[in-house]
Amino acid sequence: MKCPHCDKKISLFSKTLNKFGKVKVCPHCSEPFKSFINFKVAAILFIPALVLSLFILKPFIISLGLTGGVSTGIMGGLLVLLSMRLKKLD
Repeated sequence: MKCPHCDKKISLFSKTLNKFGKVKVCPHCSEPFKSFINFKVAAILFIPALVLSLFILKPFIISLGLTGGVSTGIMGGLLVLLSMRLKKLD
């Protein structure tokens, strides 16, 4: 993900993006920005994520001896991560 102010890369696992709350501060330029979920992207990714979860990931997870709910959790988390965006504060 890139900072909406300075366009420098911010790692998904950085301390900045993993703080609680929507308003965060860029570690490079110290400007505040807001994180949000783009529901259009989430809606577009929902069907492929559902198909991938049901027909590929779930049988694999079950063959490992885990419950099918694990695949739902993995795909739900992946869907949220892929649809998260950063935006300048108004």
